Amino acid sequence: MFEYVIIFLVLFIFSILVYLLYEKFVKKDNKQDAAIYVEALKDLLDGHHESAFAKLRQVVADDSSNIDAYLRLGKILRDNNKSDRAVQVHKDLTLRNDLSIKDKVKILQELCLDYIDLNDMDMSLAALKEIISIKSDHRWAHIQLLKLLEKNKKWEEAYDIAAKLLKLEANKSKKPLANYKFQLGQEFHDKREFHKARIVYKEAIGLNPNFVPAYLAVGDSYYEEKRFEDAVNFWNKLIKKVPEQSHQVIERLKKTLFDLGRFGDIVDICHNILENYPKNFEAKFTLAEFYEKKGELETSEKILVELTEDYPDNLNVTFELIRLYLEKNDTRKIRDLLKIIERKKENHSNKIVVDTNLVNAD
Repeated sequence: MFEYVIIFLVLFIFSILVYLLYEKFVKKDNKQDAAIYVEALKDLLDGHHESAFAKLRQVVADDSSNIDAYLRLGKILRDNNKSDRAVQVHKDLTLRNDLSIKDKVKILQELCLDYIDLNDMDMSLAALKEIISIKSDHRWAHIQLLKLLEKNKKWEEAYDIAAKLLKLEANKSKKPLANYKFQLGQEFHDKREFHKARIVYKEAIGLNPNFVPAYLAVGDSYYEEKRFEDAVNFWNKLIKKVPEQSHQVIERLKKTLFDLGRFGDIVDICHNILENYPKNFEAKFTLAEFYEKKGELETSEKILVELTEDYPDNLNVTFELIRLYLEKNDTRKIRDLLKIIERKKENHSNKIVVDTNLVNAD
């Protein structure tokens, strides 16, 4: 019995000694590491990168399990134009077998940013795709992947990722996807594969019925193939569907209808536009041009006068009126217009002087 007591006492004393040694050396070191780590974070917040870098190196030298310290070391290197070294720091971390999913994702995020900084698209894409394979709903990875695909004009892949991102964000609208189809259509158009281009443009319109660039592009592709009637019909669809943007097709329609020998049709088109938007500049100006060419100078003059009232700063309208008055040999109205222009010029000069004085006063 006495022997057991002795053994117990020896073990008890040994335990106390081990605890005291732990408190004196190991725990003290851990406290020191923690203090240095906190100081490094403060330096980072204050923008003292060199000091933070030195302290973080000390932390990882003493505690190689501190993943966050390694990640911050790599970021400092990247922020200081040493992304190649940052890659090495972050890649070394990926070789560890005991990484949690959370840590692995963080490391891959930093690697992705390193490769983007190095303009290495393939490796940055690989890092992002690995993140998504680990965590399929990782929003940051989808956003970064979409940016890279857009930058490198990979429109089909970008469309797929954008669709997934909308799903992640619970966004039921498909309108944001229209641009990716449109950009793909542009690639076909540039290769003069007009039929393929139109298929994709029309898919864009299916996603966003108000997507003006696709309407314009479909008509342009028909025009390139000298299918003028089809071009006119499709541009008219834009006027019906998105009337507020109809001014964008007027010049196209004027040219194409002239080629078809149906320039007079532009009158009905312009009147249709003006029914919805009575002050549409392009529609009114086109009508004024049309009536002048027909010799109906009074009607043209009336429209141009209305335009000068609606758009007083548009000198093109004023010059067109002067030209019309010259044709009519109406010098009195020309003098009146020139006086208006002179007054506008004086008002503009006075405004510049006032603005200059205000600046000098400040």
